[in-house]
Amino acid sequence: MHKATILIMFAALLAFSCGKKDTTTTTQNTKPQTQQQTQQQTQQNNNQTTTQQNTVTPGSFYSVKSVGTSAGQKGFIDFGWSENDKAKNLSDYKGKVILLNFWATWCPPCRKELPALSEIANDMKGKDFQMIGISVDENPDALVNFLKSNTLTYTILHENSGLLEKYMSVAGNKDNVIPQSFIIDKNGKIVESIIGSRSKEDFVKLINKYM
Repeated sequence: MHKATILIMFAALLAFSCGKKDTTTTTQNTKPQTQQQTQQQTQQNNNQTTTQQNTVTPGSFYSVKSVGTSAGQKGFIDFGWSENDKAKNLSDYKGKVILLNFWATWCPPCRKELPALSEIANDMKGKDFQMIGISVDENPDALVNFLKSNTLTYTILHENSGLLEKYMSVAGNKDNVIPQSFIIDKNGKIVESIIGSRSKEDFVKLINKYM
């Protein structure tokens, strides 16, 4: 009976989340890459997307440039990016309720909840609220291509170097899956940790607890 319960819980987690791994990289007839080749390919990808990231267009995204440390127990991890040639930091939004949503283009549960997140961002314009999506795609080009046909109405960032893991550590999460969301209250504390996809109603209910 105990084993059956564990299997049911595991199946439910899989249905609403994805392991944090870009499954598009596991194709047949793919030769292993050396570390140097991987670094060269990453640099090429970054160079190809720089122009698009600095262009003010709907659906654009920005790369996280710096990551700080925790501001204390359950404190948020600050990070910075350049948005339209202007330096911005998560801490700029202190005093607002913030929803951070970690996702990837290859994750079906992630893609499923994106329309709801866009609706929430639109509904809460002008209020003390900020929505930020953080793509963990290994290849930024995948995000570029996705946003060409899927315009999101809130700030989209790209970071695949451990920011999610830092937030998991502060929140005490051990399931390294996506989507994974965090709600930060107006005092800069992580007050909600959400593993797996949720409906618009579920998100709104949690957000309104701290508005």
